[in-house]
Amino acid sequence: MLSLGVTNQDFCYAEEEMTYEEIQEKLEQTIGGQLDNLDFSDFDNIISSLDENQVKIFGSSNFYDKLKKLTMGEQNGDQQGIWGELVNLFFDDILEFMPLFSLIIAIAVAYSLVSTARPKMKKNSIGDIIHFVCYGSIIVLVMSTIISMIQLTSNTIFSIKSQTDATFPILLTMLTAVGATTSSTVFQPSVALLGGTIMNVFSNILMPLFIFRLVFSIISNLTTNVKFEKFADLFSSAFKWIIGFVFTIFSGFMAIQGISAGSFDSVSIRATKYAVKSSIPILGGYISDGLNLILSSSILIKNAVGVAGLFLMAAVVVIPVLKLVVLMFSLKLTSAVLEPLTDNRISNFISMVAKSVSLLIVIIVGMAFMYFFMTGLVIGAGNYF
Repeated sequence: MLSLGVTNQDFCYAEEEMTYEEIQEKLEQTIGGQLDNLDFSDFDNIISSLDENQVKIFGSSNFYDKLKKLTMGEQNGDQQGIWGELVNLFFDDILEFMPLFSLIIAIAVAYSLVSTARPKMKKNSIGDIIHFVCYGSIIVLVMSTIISMIQLTSNTIFSIKSQTDATFPILLTMLTAVGATTSSTVFQPSVALLGGTIMNVFSNILMPLFIFRLVFSIISNLTTNVKFEKFADLFSSAFKWIIGFVFTIFSGFMAIQGISAGSFDSVSIRATKYAVKSSIPILGGYISDGLNLILSSSILIKNAVGVAGLFLMAAVVVIPVLKLVVLMFSLKLTSAVLEPLTDNRISNFISMVAKSVSLLIVIIVGMAFMYFFMTGLVIGAGNYF
């Protein structure tokens, strides 16, 4: 898929120094040649799966075009237009959830009005049946939305994994091309760790913990006699400890390994350039300058791929996170409105669901953070000029 080579044609031989325009033209030609040897089809598949709003945030419907703009130093899209798009999406999400929560409030208020006749009833079981019917209706409404949010979170995690699999092989290849072989060797197992083990932790451990907490939130508010709030808090605590442990280990390991590998590569490449310049009579300086040109173009491409990947990741993540944030605060607002109007069990259930939704936000943001962190380390590695 990837092929980068350095041949005699790539070196620039001249009897006099090149002008700035000639250097820039040669650099653009070298960048174009290397870009043509890279396969960006996986990125284009990810972009094709995005909706219209996400494509606008990314700024292009083609990854190669975006990369070309970055390597040429062109402006990265209309920043003001992106913020305007996010504001519009924010209000669209509010309007999307408003009918749901209006219906929940209406059901809860109706239950409260019916409950005022409860003292006139001889049998308390009738009041319990009314509560169960109203509570069950609210559960159905809330869970239909939560299920769609779980699916949205799962799709986002899968998209992050797909982008990880597409980005880092190219970045590591470009690291090798600029002579940062030690850094590339260090980052390879870390990429496998991010795309494999950590992804499985988020999908197979953290997502079930979220579901367990949600189930206990429902059961805990069915009756006044059965309480499972402590179990729900237990799952929340386990969730926080696991994700905190993963973040600490991953970030610490990557920072230490990246710094040490980068220092070794810096010394190695400088020693190689010095050896070429001093060992080859007459042409050594020209060959060293040509090598600088090749390495500079490779570094520029590496950094551009990383930055374009960050833009794509932001486009993938920002809309699901925004939707979940709006849902969480809508649930909190609904719980606050219901607290003085109806049974505490209903408002407490809505509040516990809002806390559970925050766990979905943490899952997406956590995966995106580790991707951003590792991409930043790779972008910073191998920049020796």
